[in-house]
Amino acid sequence: MLAVSGYLLWGHFHNGPGHAHAHGEHASPAPTLNNGQRWATDAPLRLGMQRLRDAVAAELKAGNAANLSSAQSKALAATVQDTVTYLMQNCRLAPEADANLHLIINDLLAGAGLLTAGSPGNGVTKLTQALQIYARLFNHPDWHPLPAAPE
Repeated sequence: MLAVSGYLLWGHFHNGPGHAHAHGEHASPAPTLNNGQRWATDAPLRLGMQRLRDAVAAELKAGNAANLSSAQSKALAATVQDTVTYLMQNCRLAPEADANLHLIINDLLAGAGLLTAGSPGNGVTKLTQALQIYARLFNHPDWHPLPAAPE
């Protein structure tokens, strides 16, 4: 439910009044670069994505990713949801960059959904993948790759 409701909220607030494109109009089946270059970011996007990166990195460093308690899973999922809400309310990108961000947001919310569905390892993996895609597609100065999960 978290992933679905979060995405609906994302579409409602992000596409709100005056947002020119219909859902999927600019979306591609896979995220893409901007003519071979990473997409420009704005300060709210960088702040929100850094917050998510740091939250996931903390779990990876601690070696907890596959064994999060229910409370830890819910807390991480809440961080994702809160950050998506922040992005919805504050992030403003060009339409093509926005379409790519929507794909990443889908994955982030899917990861949050897995966390709350009792699959913390898969949830953290999905979040990690989404953050790695973000780093490949968006120009985020001073972005640090996620740490490898301990063996």
